[in-house]
Amino acid sequence: MSSLSDTIASFGTSERILAILFGLGFVIGFLLTPLGFETRMNEIRTLAFGVFFIVVGLLLPLAGLAMLLVRRSKLAGVLAIIDAAFLFLVAPADQAKFFFTVPPPPAVTAGEFILIFVGIGYMLYGQRVYLGNGTSREAPRSP
Repeated sequence: MSSLSDTIASFGTSERILAILFGLGFVIGFLLTPLGFETRMNEIRTLAFGVFFIVVGLLLPLAGLAMLLVRRSKLAGVLAIIDAAFLFLVAPADQAKFFFTVPPPPAVTAGEFILIFVGIGYMLYGQRVYLGNGTSREAPRSP
């Protein structure tokens, strides 16, 4: 069994960038929880929206990063694309007061728009990792 540093060293360029994006998405997702900048938890319309935010902001990036670390790159690419699709919807829906009865605080708004850029990265590099187009450091296998 290889160590974590050996696994990370074997990542191709696209896998490394996707791993960084998953980490960034997780950190920003955590900052957008009530433990971070979110102050509107009493105004949430339904608890299902809270579960949605936890899944999109925390669980999908964490699962994607875990899949990269256990060398399941195709699944990590799929999770990146799924998370990106949800991230593109969160900021406009939050600005329209779909999730909460009051508008978001400025820090939450900024975090959501940063997550849109992370979602663009998920779209670009998730499909590259899924298709295996990243440049890998591993030697090519001979038949």
